[in-house]
Amino acid sequence: MEIIWLLQGSMILIFDKYRLVIDPYISDYVEKLHGMIRLASPPLSASEINPSFIYCTHNHIDHLDPEGLPEILKLHGNCPVSGPASVVKKCAELGVRPARLIQAEIDNSFSAGPFELIPVKAYHSDADATGLVVKAEGKTIYISGDTEYRDELPSLVKKSAGSEIDIAIICINGRLGNMNIEEAVRTVKALGVRTAIPMHYGLFQQNTADPVPFLDACKESGINSFAMQAGKSIKLY
Repeated sequence: MEIIWLLQGSMILIFDKYRLVIDPYISDYVEKLHGMIRLASPPLSASEINPSFIYCTHNHIDHLDPEGLPEILKLHGNCPVSGPASVVKKCAELGVRPARLIQAEIDNSFSAGPFELIPVKAYHSDADATGLVVKAEGKTIYISGDTEYRDELPSLVKKSAGSEIDIAIICINGRLGNMNIEEAVRTVKALGVRTAIPMHYGLFQQNTADPVPFLDACKESGINSFAMQAGKSIKLY
């Protein structure tokens, strides 16, 4: 399995030529609405993203992009879109056809090509927000989406997954309803993962973090950890 990070919480998981796109943000909508200027341009264009399936973890504009998502869907007319109730409602408002929408429910697994997807609990200002467990090739990956820290979160994720978690891709920015670096390290240690990858930084100057302390703390705890490079395809394992 390969991963391409699109900055913030956006990424593409690729397995057997199937492209699972999570939270694609490719516009300047956050800047227009809140004045938060991009530190980097989108690493891939709408046509280059080329999704087979899109999952949005929640209805916030840096995860469900009100300008970028319709642009992507216009170019890829049959791509399904899934997410919790808040995502389905917003997508309908954006003109996404009902036949393309799949409402996700916590703990209810479903398939997207070769991937098994399990929406999991997240603690965020969108009450419907989810994280996502992705299973493929006998591996289990936890993607946190946006979430605050809770002591019970790791046990909830493991229970939802029904298996050990091999890899965690986790927010570290510590602002606007997300756990900070210390809390993210505590979470991946409690999850018992082999590999932990930081995300949700590097896009907006007002909402970023230095990933190095996270990487160092993980390695000190015996957890493999590395920083993704935006737009670069890398093997997850």
